[in-house]
Amino acid sequence: MKKTEYAGVKIADEANLQLELDSTKHDEQALPAFSKDVPVNSRRHDHGESTVIEYEWKEPCCSNIHIQEITYRKGTGLDGFFRLNSRDGSDSASCVHNNTVYIFRKTSKEIAKAIYNTYLDMASGLENIVGWLTSILGNHYIISKVDRLSWSFDKRIARNGTINYIEKEALGMDKKKEIFDLIIQNIAQLHSKGYVLGNFTINSILLLNGGLCFTDMRGLRQARKRSYGVEEFRALLQYLFAIGFMESDEAYYSIAMYHGANPDACSEWHREKTGAKSKDELEITNSMEKEIF
Repeated sequence: MKKTEYAGVKIADEANLQLELDSTKHDEQALPAFSKDVPVNSRRHDHGESTVIEYEWKEPCCSNIHIQEITYRKGTGLDGFFRLNSRDGSDSASCVHNNTVYIFRKTSKEIAKAIYNTYLDMASGLENIVGWLTSILGNHYIISKVDRLSWSFDKRIARNGTINYIEKEALGMDKKKEIFDLIIQNIAQLHSKGYVLGNFTINSILLLNGGLCFTDMRGLRQARKRSYGVEEFRALLQYLFAIGFMESDEAYYSIAMYHGANPDACSEWHREKTGAKSKDELEITNSMEKEIF
């Protein structure tokens, strides 16, 4: 895949980014209050490829996220991680631990466990889900591990030298088209595995060197009907057109590519819309295009 660069956008190079990561880690350790804000006890349990650690706290000194229990895959760098310098109850956050960037998304316990347990069976093109945690206030977060050189349109996670922030207005149409093509490839592959994202926005993507992945898996679920994926695809195209990432003459090619990866789902969707069965790709593609504009 062609290497992706984001011209016109100020980003950190490898050396400067490492300095930012190290300084962020140093700042966290240098705070006097936080030097005492550590758990008084911990219990570790290993279950197959997963590690579970329970922490006990005497009296946390602030409202930041203090971990009561964390489950994570072995070898993902989360050993010794017990506190996150974001308010407990925040919707989304990111941090650096052991020179690795992680994203945290608040969700329910059931969703966190389900995503963690089924992640390895899902399609590629998704962020790397490595664990989930419960805070001492009873909030639950799903945890993903991120490529250090990455970009996001979401200010909530692009901060403190963790992930580079990028504004869509800073991108030319060529870069927007490149991102658009990657989104279509990823969503077509995800739907071919029987999953839907649930709620796509521009904040749902994480740009990587040479690629893209979907982030924020909280709405991810198995589609009860194959046509649900087609409906999500249709809504996604309308959204990308509205925010300037797709031009009207690009819709047909994108639909044809999507149909190639999901022919049965597209046929089912067409039958539900028209009441007529059809296996004709041209007829189905034209029908889908009419639903976009």
